[in-house]
Amino acid sequence: MRTAVLAVSFGTTHLDALRADIVPVEEALADAFPGCPVYRAFTSGVVRRRLRERQNMHVDSVEEALARIRSDGMGRVVVQPTLLLPGEEYDGLCAALTAADGLEVRAGRPLLYGEDDLDGVIAALRQAYPVGEDTALLLMGHGTAHAANALYEAMARRLRALPGAAVRLCTVEGVPTFEDAAAELAALGRPRALLVPLLLAAGDHAKNDMAGPAPGSLRARLEAAGLRTACVLGGLGRLDGIRALYVRRALQAAGGLD
Repeated sequence: MRTAVLAVSFGTTHLDALRADIVPVEEALADAFPGCPVYRAFTSGVVRRRLRERQNMHVDSVEEALARIRSDGMGRVVVQPTLLLPGEEYDGLCAALTAADGLEVRAGRPLLYGEDDLDGVIAALRQAYPVGEDTALLLMGHGTAHAANALYEAMARRLRALPGAAVRLCTVEGVPTFEDAAAELAALGRPRALLVPLLLAAGDHAKNDMAGPAPGSLRARLEAAGLRTACVLGGLGRLDGIRALYVRRALQAAGGLD
C-alpha cells in the first residue's frame, strides 16, 4: 500500500513567507519520508481564494488534497499540521480527516498540543534568538478565542519562570495582550527588545501587527514607551529546531505504519 504525506498549514498570501517558512517544513517532511510524495493543503479558505485571485495559484483544501491523494493511488496518508495550537483550524482538520473515505489516515499533532510540548519549543526559540543582557526577547503569537489559547498563557508563565532569562510572550488576538507585554518589559527594565513572530509564516501579522509603522503595532507601542526595538521578519518554519519538532510529530504518527 502506497503512503503519502500531507502537510497542512493555515496558509499565507505572502509568497516570500510561503517559500521561506512553509516550504522548508514540507521539505523536511519529504526528507523524513523518502519515497513518499508530499502534498500541501491550506485550511484558510480566505488565503486560498486570495492566492487564486491575486497570484493565479491553486492550493488544495484538506478535502481536495485527500481526494487528490486517493486519485493518485495512495492507500495511506500521514497528515502533519504545521498549526501551532489545537484550535479552530485543528478542529476543522480533525473533522475533515474523520470524514475521509478510502484512506488509512495517521495524523500528527500541532506544535503545541499540551503543556508537555512547551519546553521543546522554548528551547528551540532561545537557541535561535539569544539576546544580550540589555535586551528582552518578546515572542508574538496570534492568539485565539478558542480554549487552546490557554497554551499561550501557560507558555507565558513558563517563560516568566525561566531563571535569568528576559523572554516574554504576547498575542495579537488573545492573552497575553500587547498591553501586557509592554507592562512586563517595562518592569524588566531592559532598554532593548527583540520582537520575534511565534508564527509559522511571517506574513501579515508579522509585517504589520508586529513590525508595522501604524501606531497600534507592537513595535510602535514599545517604542512609544521608550524601548529600542528590532524585529525578526522570519517565521518558525525557518528554524531547524522547530522543523525537527514537526518531523518528530509526523514520525510518531506514522509509527503504526508497516
